[in-house]
Parts: sequence; C-alpha cells; structure tokens
Amino acid sequence: MPGQIENMREFTLSNGTKLPSVGFGTAFGNWTSPDSPPLFYPEQAWSAVPTALKVGYRHIDTAYMYNSHRPIGVTLGQQFASGALTRGDVWITTKLFHPPAPIAFTRMGKTVDMTNSEVNIYEKIMLDMERSLDELCVGYVDLVLMHWPGDFDSKDPVVNTRARRECWRAFEDIYQSGRARAIGVSNFNIKHLQSLTEWQDLRVSPMVNQIENSPSIQQRDIVDYCQQNGIQVVAWSPFGSGVSGVLTDPIVKGIAEQVGKNTGQVILRWLLQRGIACLPKSSSETRMAGNLDLFDFSLSEEQMTQINSMEKGKT
Repeated sequence: MPGQIENMREFTLSNGTKLPSVGFGTAFGNWTSPDSPPLFYPEQAWSAVPTALKVGYRHIDTAYMYNSHRPIGVTLGQQFASGALTRGDVWITTKLFHPPAPIAFTRMGKTVDMTNSEVNIYEKIMLDMERSLDELCVGYVDLVLMHWPGDFDSKDPVVNTRARRECWRAFEDIYQSGRARAIGVSNFNIKHLQSLTEWQDLRVSPMVNQIENSPSIQQRDIVDYCQQNGIQVVAWSPFGSGVSGVLTDPIVKGIAEQVGKNTGQVILRWLLQRGIACLPKSSSETRMAGNLDLFDFSLSEEQMTQINSMEKGKT
C-alpha cells in the first residue's frame, strides 16, 4: 500500500504526461449565498493563489471565463523571477469554449456563441488560446479543456456536434503546435464523448474529462466509460459545492474518526482511490494544506463502499 499511496500523487495521461492528482481550483465567486450577487470574484485569486503555492500546490486549474488568468500569471511570474519555482514545476490547466451566461464576462469575448452560424469557432478558439497565454504570461499550458459540450439552451444535436468538432479541430492544432501539452474536455457525458471519439476526422483523442464528482453525485457510468477508454477523470466540486452536506455526513464523519483525518481529506482520498484527480478549493491556508495531506493513509474496501452508498444523483 505505501507504494500505491505514493503513486497517487500523479496520474499519467494517455500521451505520457503526468498530471498532479490534486489541483487548486480558481473559480472564485458566489454561487449559493443570498447575501451577494451570483458573480465571479477573480480578485480573490490575488491572495488565494500565492497561498496555494506556498502550501505546496503545483497544479492550478483555471478557465478563460473565470477571469482569474491575470492574477495567476502575475503570481507565477513573481515566483519564476525569484527562483522559487520554474515553469516546469507548475501544471496549468485552463478551459475555453464556454457558452454565454449571465455570470460570465461575455461582452469581453470570454465565451463562445456556439449557435451563431456566423461565428468561426475554429478562429475564435485559436484567438482565445493566444489571449489566455497572454493573460497567464506563459508560452504554453499543460492542459486545455473544452469547457462545455454545447450551448445551455440548444437541443439541436447537429449544431452542437458541429460546434464541438470545430473546437476540437482547433484544440488538435494547439496541441500539435506545443501550446498545450495535453487536451481534453469538461462536463461531457458518454454521448458527447462518443460523438467526438467516433469522428472520422479525429486526429488526437481527448486525454481528460473534468466533471462534477462527489459522494452525492458520482457519475459512475461516465467514470467507467472514461477509464475504459484511457480518459483521465478530474473531479470539480469534490465537496458538492459546500451545500450538499457531504462534509458533515455521518458516514464520512465516522470514517474520518477511524482514520484520524478530517472529512474533506476522506472525500479526496476516496476520489484518488477511484483513480480520479480532484480540484478542492478553499480560502483557508490550513484547509488548503490539509487538502494536500492525503498520502499517508488509505481507505479500506468497506469504507469505500460506505461512501459509494451516499450517491444521490445531485448536489
């Protein structure tokens, strides 16, 4: 078991690149509290990202539409300038191809109108990639993901499939140019994945699918499909956005007492043992550090089964 625990610090993607298994999420904003508007708050990255690097995170997850590229890029630039880190020390994931949304920076061009036939999606993605690298102040990212499989309101499979494939064609060129070391997708179900991987013009298969995954929404069918087809699963919202009650669930609390860890560490460890990388997010330095402290214990088969039983299908 010690060797297996150590090996879970990173997962090898289908092209051989090694993804750090625990990353720091930077989608800063308010999604649940009635006390402030539902908006992105990228200014929170200015304090959170330096703290995350300080406690040991070397995998930073962001997206063009989060508007947190700039504070990440400046923070990393300072680390590079001081010699504390080199570019090769840090894994950067970003995402492109998000549909228009009320909370997004849409007028700035951070999203893509996928249903507008006049939009050249290939050129838009290539431009957004260059803008992302400019904001991040780097020459390449380690991973770029297709943020969503289509427009939220569109039910037209022909339009959505066409848009996905145009985006992926750009991703393949980005990958082959060296501007991304790996490419993948996010929030894809099995049908979305199949419509891409069965495309006759496919040159590079997706290496990652980043999806919501927590004890309350486990998406086992998608996880199984990805793992059977060499696609690494990465979990966003591993604690169910903090409103699902998984951190205070009696099952998780009981296991935490048994293994001498907190409930968040138990959930993250459960994900790792399922072969899933994870993206916890916190503003607390103590919790940030704790969310990395996952490699000196393991969960038994019985404990894994207990957490598996918490599936609700929703957060």
